[in-house]
Parts: sequence; structure tokens; C-alpha cells
Amino acid sequence: MAAPKDSHRWLILAAVLTGTLAGTFGSSLVNVALPAMMDDLSVPVSTAVWTQTIFTLFVAVLMPLFGWLGDMAGYKRIYVAGMALFAGASLLAAFAHSFPLLVVARALQGIGNATTLPSVMAIITEHFQSQERGRAMGLWAAVNGAAHGLGPVIGGYLTQGYGWQSIFVFSSILGGLTMGAIAALVPDDRRRKVRRFDFVGAAALTLGMITLMLNLTQGARLGWTTPLSLGLWAAFLGLTALFLFAEKRIKPPFVDLSLFANRHYTAAVAVIAAQFFCLFGMQLLLPQFLVRVQGRPISQAGVLIAFLSITAAVVSPVAGRLADRFGCRRLCVAGMSTVALSGAFLMLWNSGTPNGQIVATLIVLGLGMGLTQSPVAAAVTLAVTHAQLGVALGIFNMVRFIGASLGSTVFGVVLAGAADPASLVPYRIDFVLLIAVSTVAVGLALSVPSARHAAQVA
Repeated sequence: MAAPKDSHRWLILAAVLTGTLAGTFGSSLVNVALPAMMDDLSVPVSTAVWTQTIFTLFVAVLMPLFGWLGDMAGYKRIYVAGMALFAGASLLAAFAHSFPLLVVARALQGIGNATTLPSVMAIITEHFQSQERGRAMGLWAAVNGAAHGLGPVIGGYLTQGYGWQSIFVFSSILGGLTMGAIAALVPDDRRRKVRRFDFVGAAALTLGMITLMLNLTQGARLGWTTPLSLGLWAAFLGLTALFLFAEKRIKPPFVDLSLFANRHYTAAVAVIAAQFFCLFGMQLLLPQFLVRVQGRPISQAGVLIAFLSITAAVVSPVAGRLADRFGCRRLCVAGMSTVALSGAFLMLWNSGTPNGQIVATLIVLGLGMGLTQSPVAAAVTLAVTHAQLGVALGIFNMVRFIGASLGSTVFGVVLAGAADPASLVPYRIDFVLLIAVSTVAVGLALSVPSARHAAQVA
């Protein structure tokens, strides 16, 4: 059923997209400030990665919960509440004088930001007729891409000029403005039929992923055979078993495991997980390399890193149109192949690599990311039936953020193994990891559906 035409729909869209801007900045501002945080709070990179890991993880696993709450209480209400929490948590992060308090603040930021994606999609559906939704979603993608591109630049400038705390003050102001704009401009939405929510599955998955990532960081630092590491592995396996048990018996499940019997869908989910693993791993790695190895100021590092996100943002809409013409599979194979190629160029980097070579490499990496992101998202819609689409997209978005959390954690653990912060060895290990994961993703992309599969699954 088409949404009724709303004369204020573009103003409503502008209001809700300020939340997309705030939430994406919540991730993209932080990586470039990580070296300054590490120095100020005296933590190693294996510990510092939790500022990103915990934020991304809570965004990933709580989106389905907020989709359920939005249906029950209204998306405007949960969006306003989420932005209020995001703004308050940002202030808490700005005044955090210890690393544990900063991690708690980042977790609260992630919880607040988890309301954004389900709310934006639902509000667009509510106020835009079907023939205009593509344009509205395109503007959402453009804002998201712009925030990824501008985040390192703004974060670098603020960190160098005013300290890392200033990026959280900036986020708090933006979150507060978003809350006011949504409250003033977005009408109350109608409540929908309340669905049962699988709290057991959601809790088991969340705690299991946190346990896994904690073990990856602490096990690498303390040893894999210590009682702590062995206990964490046991907890992870137990929570995984509980999750699988719950998903097979609770209706509806938090994650519909039957979807993974669909080879085309599983391939698309695996490709997006691999892409975000590489993307967020590199977003963590690049500031460390440019600041620690090359000795660049943080503001300059932010400008250089922006070429990656800006390229991906520019290419993604074009890739979506090319996928319509040539098929999603070809674009995904080309995209992840380009990511692997960029890894070969990264292997040539050293302490004296000039700006031009760095920019060219990051443009190639951004090209690969941009060629993959839109086509693989479109492939999901071709791989499942219309009745499965909502659940399929929810799992797809959740898995891509879990892949992002794992990427920043694993890349950070490798970096933490170096005795000398300026050593090239851990960076080259991570570059090899990027090549390996993206090459596996190329093979997986061969099973991503092309446009011709749409008729088979409709």
C-alpha cells in the first residue's frame, strides 16, 4: 500500500537524516582521534579498539529490537529517545577521565544510535509514496557517505586543535539538534501490530559477540591458554549454543536461520560481512599508520583518510545503476577484486610513502568498497521472496555491523602485537589479512544473484 502524499515530506526527511549524520559521525570521527586517546588515557591499541568495537556492536544487535519497539510505540518516539541518549552519552564521553568510563559512554552512544536506521526507513516509508522512496533512500545514502568522508577531516581538525574530547562535544550538539528537529518536524506515526520479540536470542548473540571480541583482545595480550582466555572461549561456545537452541525453538526468532539455506542470500551476507570487516579494519589501521609510522599530524591524517570514504560515497550510487544493467554479481566480483588489488598497493607503503601514492591507493580501496556496497545490498532483494525481505534485510544489516566490529578488533589485535609502534610488520600482516579476506569474498561473490534470479524467487 502506498504511503499518503505528505506536503512536508522533504522537511521531514531533512530532520530524520540529521540523525544519520550524527550517528555516522559517531563512528567516523573517532578512528582518527584514536592515537590521541591512547596517549592521553595510557592504553594500548588492543584496548583502545573497544571504543569502536562496543559502539558498532550495540548498533548491530539492537537494531531489530528498536524495530520492534518502533512498531509498538511509534518510530518518532524511539528516535527522539535514542538521540537524547546519544547526545547525553556523547557528553559523558567528552568528560570521561578513564578508559572504562569512555567505553561505557561509547556503549550508550551505540544504543542510542541503534534507533536511527529502523526509524529512518520506517519514517520514509510512512511519508513517501513508492515512486519517491528511491530518491529519498538515495539522499539517505548520500548523507551517510558524506558523513563517512567528512568524519576523519572534522575529527582530525577538532582533535589537533581542541583535543579528542571535542569530537564528543560536537557529537552531543549534533545529537541535540537532531532530537529537536525530529520532535518539531516529524508527525507522530501510527502504531502497528506488536510482534513478539526474541529476547533470549538477542541477548545470547550480543553477549556471545562481546565475549568473542574480549577474548580476541585479552587472549592476544595475556595468552590463549590462560584461565581467563579458556573461560571466555567456554562462555562464547555456551552462548553460541544457547543462541542456536533459541533460534530453532522461539517463534519468531531473532535471526531466521532458515534464510541461510538460501545459497544466494548467504553469499550476499558473507560478502557484506567481508567488506565491512576490511573497511572498518582499515579505518582503524590508517590513522595509526599515518600518525605512528609516518609521524604526520592528526589533522593531515584525517584529510588523507577522507579520500577512501569520499571515493566510496561517490562510486556507490553509480555502482547501483551499473548493477541494474550488468547484474549484481559482476559488480560484487569487480569490487572485492579491486579491494584485494588495493591490498597489494598497501604492501608497498613504508615510513616515507608520499602523499600522492597514499591518496591513489586509498582511491583504489574506496573504488572497490563503492563497487560492492550498493550491488550486494540490491542482491539481497533478488535472493529472497517479498515475504522474507524485511527479516532478510534486518539480518543483512546486523551481520554487516558485526563484521565491522570484528574487523576493527582483529586488525587492532594484530597491531597490538608489535613491540615498536612504528614497526611496519603488523601493518603488513593486516594488509595481507585484507588481501586474504577480500580474495575469499571474490569467490563468495560468484554465488551472489544477478538480476535474472529475481523471477526465480518472487
